[in-house]
Amino acid sequence: MLFPRKIASSVTVFLLSAIIGHSALAAEADKFDVVGLSLGMTTEEAMQALRDFGVMEESISETRLSFFYTDGLKNDYRTEEFLYRVSAGKKPIINGMKRHEDGIVLYFSPPPEGGRLVGIERNLINRIDPVTGAQFKEAVFDKYGAPTDENGRAFNWKFGGGDKNCLSTSLDKTGVVLPEGGKSNKSILDMVYKKTSGQYRLDLFRVSRIKSLEECANMLEFTIPGDTQPADRVRATMIDIQSWVRAELAAGEEVARLQKEAIEKREGKGKKPTL
Repeated sequence: MLFPRKIASSVTVFLLSAIIGHSALAAEADKFDVVGLSLGMTTEEAMQALRDFGVMEESISETRLSFFYTDGLKNDYRTEEFLYRVSAGKKPIINGMKRHEDGIVLYFSPPPEGGRLVGIERNLINRIDPVTGAQFKEAVFDKYGAPTDENGRAFNWKFGGGDKNCLSTSLDKTGVVLPEGGKSNKSILDMVYKKTSGQYRLDLFRVSRIKSLEECANMLEFTIPGDTQPADRVRATMIDIQSWVRAELAAGEEVARLQKEAIEKREGKGKKPTL
C-alpha cells in the first residue's frame, strides 16, 4: 500500500513543479513586448495593438499566402489563403531633408495551428532629434532588464523555455533575422534546419550546437548605434522559433494529407485499360 501512495506523491510534486515552471515562463514572457505587441497574439489582437500604437490606417498592408499541391496531373490545387505578413507605420515627421519614421512588420504562423504572432520587427529612423545610443540603450534596459547576450551594438534577450540562439552561429550568441517569406519563398524551416536531397532534416540543425528544437529560445534583439553616436536608426526584432517551426511542420503535414486525398480521388476515377 505504501508504493501507490509514493507514486501519487511523486506525481503531485511533478505536477506542482510543472505548474510553477509554466507560470514562471509565462510571467517572464509577459514582460517582452514591442510597443504593445506580444508573441502569441491572435491576428485580431495584433491588429488592435498596431492601431493602439498609432499606425496610419492607410499604411497597413497585408500579405496572404496559400500552399499549392498536386494530384499528379493537375498542379494548381491550393489551400485557403491565410494572413502571413502585415506591415504598417506611423505618419512620418518631416523637417526639411530630415525624417522621423517608425515602421512595424508582423509575421503570423500558418494554419492549421497558426494565426498567431510569431515574428515582430520594428524599424525606427530618427534623423531629426535622436538621443544618443547610450540614452536609447538605457531606456531599453529599464524596460527589459539586462540582456542575455550582447556585442556592443546588438543586445539579445532569450526567454520562453529554450536558452540558445537557433538562427545564428555567432560566437557572441546574437543575431536575429526573420524569414523573407513571400519575397524569396524562404521559410523559418530554411533558417533552422539543413536539407538533404531537398528534404528538411529535422535532426540536423543549421547551427551545429543545437541538437533539439526545445533548445531554441524566444528572442528579442535590439540593434542600437554606439554609446556616443546618435541613435538615428534602431531595429528591434522578436521571434518565437519553436511555435513558428511547429506550425510550419503541421502545415506541411496538412498539405501532404490534402495531396494524398487528391491523388486517391483522381486514381479512383480512372478506368482499367482494355488489353
